[in-house]
Amino acid sequence: MDNATLKELKERLLFLKKEIRSRIEENSKKVNIQERGDVGDYSDAIYTKDIIYDLLEKDRKRLQEVEESLYRIENGSYGKCARCGKEIELERMKAKPTAKYCIECRKIVESGL
Repeated sequence: MDNATLKELKERLLFLKKEIRSRIEENSKKVNIQERGDVGDYSDAIYTKDIIYDLLEKDRKRLQEVEESLYRIENGSYGKCARCGKEIELERMKAKPTAKYCIECRKIVESGL
């Protein structure tokens, strides 16, 4: 991967990191929904909190993937498959800058083999 492409992907990752952190902060504030009122209001507040917790968990996992990718850029392993060590296809890296497996290894890892 050339330096210009690496720089472009790093900038995308940094943008994603900022965006995800902002969403986490915003959703964390929403968790403090008051559970007052009748049973319906209480039920609605609990349901809303469950949705927010799910969103927070997904964002935290995504943030971790982004931070791991930034770390791999710094240590020189970014763009190389974590399983087989081959270069990950450039199209894949552009589509999913947090990819850590090539297509073949991703299929193997996801299948549990």
